[in-house]
Amino acid sequence: MTANPELRHLRAFVAVADELHFTRAAQRLHLAQQALSQHVRQLEAELDTQLFRRTTRKVELTDAGQILLARIGPIFESLAEAVEETRRTGRGEAGTLDVAYTPTVAHETLPKLTAALHGRYPTVALRTCEMWQADATAAVEAGRFDVGLARCPVLPDDLESIVIRDEPLGIILAAEHPLARSPVVRVQDICELTLTIWPRDLSPQYHDLVVGELSRNGFQGSVREFENLSRDVFSGDTVARAEVTAGRAFSIGFRHEGDRVRGEFAWRPLDPAPLIPVNLFWKPGGRAVVANYVVLAQEVARSESWLAVVGRP
Repeated sequence: MTANPELRHLRAFVAVADELHFTRAAQRLHLAQQALSQHVRQLEAELDTQLFRRTTRKVELTDAGQILLARIGPIFESLAEAVEETRRTGRGEAGTLDVAYTPTVAHETLPKLTAALHGRYPTVALRTCEMWQADATAAVEAGRFDVGLARCPVLPDDLESIVIRDEPLGIILAAEHPLARSPVVRVQDICELTLTIWPRDLSPQYHDLVVGELSRNGFQGSVREFENLSRDVFSGDTVARAEVTAGRAFSIGFRHEGDRVRGEFAWRPLDPAPLIPVNLFWKPGGRAVVANYVVLAQEVARSESWLAVVGRP
């Protein structure tokens, strides 16, 4: 059985074939010229054919050498690409990243993180998927997704998390409501209205944070949970919309949500405004691309001044 040529012999051949000069080829491979010549002779012996015609003045490829170069050259190029891609993947600069996110981070937080990722690591293949909070948490914990983005998620102990944003909540009122004429609505001015909000059992930390902050600042009204759990949240709930339209209730939302209900309703900043955190969470000990994304998200948070408290963990 004929032995397969060694990789070092093939590298020596390609270098000489490219340079057509043994001295320059040896310098390119950081080898002594004698060692390079020995590699070429050994390759010719293994193939039982002459690859170069050598004279005192020049080096030329034989017909057999030209055939070998034509076949082996692309293989070496592909090998070099594979080695570089492997290195980039090991550094988290290539590969894939799967991100699960909840609906309310889709309009500003996620797009800015996505743009930063593509700018810094253009060879990372990104896949994002919108989910409810519990589904996003379960997907990351099970390893189906690499990282998750959610507001006030309830996380198991085996997931790590950081806050990358503190976003102020505003109020959604009927456009004809007297308070809608104010540039900012004080919590004490809505103290007896009904709050329409996301169901507590689906996001207990978010629910408790909002109701707790409003109550601490004078809110004494009742709380009504949404019945229709669509992506549009308030806009998709018929009863909540009717109550707000009638002036008996209000809802809460972020500035981008106010843009979607403009016309029949009005969004206004609250004073004081509950700050709702956006958490980035992942499974520890994962791939380098995940670690890079976490660092990148923190950089975006700083550049966008997303955190109310600088250096918040």
